[in-house]
Amino acid sequence: MNENRKYAFTLAEVLITLGIIGVVAAMTIPMLISKIQKAQIETQIRENYSSIYQTMKMAENDEVGAINSLGVSLSSNKKWFETFLAPYMKFEQVCYSTGGCWHKYGVVKTLNAKAPTYETKVGETDSLIGYVGVALAFRTAKGAYFDIDTSSAGSTKNAFGVEATGNTIQFYVDVNGDKKPNIIGKDIYILIYDSEKGLVPAGFDRTKEQVKANCETGNGYWCLEYVKDNSWKISDSVWKRTR
Repeated sequence: MNENRKYAFTLAEVLITLGIIGVVAAMTIPMLISKIQKAQIETQIRENYSSIYQTMKMAENDEVGAINSLGVSLSSNKKWFETFLAPYMKFEQVCYSTGGCWHKYGVVKTLNAKAPTYETKVGETDSLIGYVGVALAFRTAKGAYFDIDTSSAGSTKNAFGVEATGNTIQFYVDVNGDKKPNIIGKDIYILIYDSEKGLVPAGFDRTKEQVKANCETGNGYWCLEYVKDNSWKISDSVWKRTR
């Protein structure tokens, strides 16, 4: 007997093994990437919520004026930004009803795959959520995008699930900027500033069941309340939604 005889895999065995490894990798790597992305976004949600919440609190404490005074003209909104946000928050760029600080037109979608209500085209390719001449947007030093608009009490109740007695301010926050998925309810969230309630998530005055339904099967406008109530975690069912 030849004790020095060596054994090796045949070519067929090697190819079969590589094929199995390839199939397993194709199944697991996208899931791993998605899980990492979800965890990163969850951290960014909490960080950006804390940042804008503290900013509004500092403006309230300094009593620099009526915070819900966002107006209906470019000049008044520039003054509003310079009074209530600029002194308390680091930002890289601000756009007063112009493109460059929010997404390209048609990029942002709701959880049911529709364009956001009040999305407005700015120039040839850019967009804002809100009326041109009213809405403004800015980018933070950490790469988040903010779009700011104002609504009546009725619109705030119906669209954003917050009971208000007067005009409110909406903050649309894309916590990871241009990075995907650019979907309201996944990486874009909505906060409402009301003169009585302060800064609260959209859906604040709705029941847990209503908020869950909006996030699990609706447009996702109230998902920040859902995430906040879930220890700042995005539910897997929402994360996996395609429409």
